[in-house]
Amino acid sequence: MDSVAIRVFSFSILPVIIAAGHLGLDKISRPRERRWEIFLLYLFGVGVAGSGIGGFFGHFFISDSVAESIGWPTGNPFQLEVGFANLAVGILGIVAMGRRDGFREATVIAVTVFGVGATVVHVMDVIASGNLAPGNTIQNVSNLLRPALLIAFLAASRRAGRSPDSEAHTSRFEQWRGPRVRAAGLMTGSVAAGFGGGFAIDLPLIGTLVGTLVGVALAAFVVTRSSGGISARRTDSAHPPPA
Repeated sequence: MDSVAIRVFSFSILPVIIAAGHLGLDKISRPRERRWEIFLLYLFGVGVAGSGIGGFFGHFFISDSVAESIGWPTGNPFQLEVGFANLAVGILGIVAMGRRDGFREATVIAVTVFGVGATVVHVMDVIASGNLAPGNTIQNVSNLLRPALLIAFLAASRRAGRSPDSEAHTSRFEQWRGPRVRAAGLMTGSVAAGFGGGFAIDLPLIGTLVGTLVGVALAAFVVTRSSGGISARRTDSAHPPPA
């Protein structure tokens, strides 16, 4: 399978699959506000941070290979600028995982402008030159799908947070969210490292699969340990020790 197609899957579709799997195993994350937050954590993490930082490494360190996948001339220094733009977006994704204020909207705007703008450039090149290289065509699926998912889930999260019975602004919600942020962070690092390592040895599919499995194990450990601690604290509070 082409590495561009694997990249599109890894950083646009896989975050949604991982989030759905997380919700299937993490029962206390199923209320509405928590459910949207789980999807957003993996989209900002794997989808934005993983893709952005991975794009930086690609454009900066293996720029000729990336240019060839797009069907563009190699050796163009503009790739280095694109690499730093990817790095900026990736860092925004990392910060957005830990924030729940307007920083998230700002990050989604950056991802959307970058993705839609890149798609316009690629489509213009296809029309002008007939260049149908995977990096000039398939990559546009990710450029458009990722912003669409972020906009949809962030809008749903904001609506849920405005409901009268919302717990989104309580300390209990933040206590629940902390370990999930760490889990999503570990998953992001594992998927990105797996894809990058696999790409380096020309086995991106195997690398991504291994990275995902390692990430699942690490995230499950963090969430399970956290859930056990919460249960223990609830038990202690319900049955206080005798005076």
